[in-house]
Amino acid sequence: MAESSDGVRVVTAEGVKEEIAELTSVSEDDDSTRRAEIEALKRRIAELFLECEGNAYAGELMGKGLHSELAGCRRIRFDIPDYEGKPRFRLIYRNVPTDGAPAQCRWLAVGPRAGLRTHRKAQQRLRSD
Repeated sequence: MAESSDGVRVVTAEGVKEEIAELTSVSEDDDSTRRAEIEALKRRIAELFLECEGNAYAGELMGKGLHSELAGCRRIRFDIPDYEGKPRFRLIYRNVPTDGAPAQCRWLAVGPRAGLRTHRKAQQRLRSD
């Protein structure tokens, strides 16, 4: 993926592109409202990509909390613009290197907030690095 002149290169861990594709896939049974929501979600994920390229520190720094392995990673809580309520999705990423100026923003997981699935996937990907 491209590197901007002022920012960092955004890369995805293995499986992240597939997660995004699954999250934004449209089925024949989806009505027009659902299709519009999926299109808005695609646009929001693309915006997050650009945000991370321009500012590797865009996300909230994660602490040792429930997922101590993710300490030092960053999290962005997001949703489509028209949604009211808690954001339903998470992007978890790590800046590489972790000390000093990052050269790379590595997306570890993108997915639903529910059940902390996104956090668990990010942990698994960190372990396999």
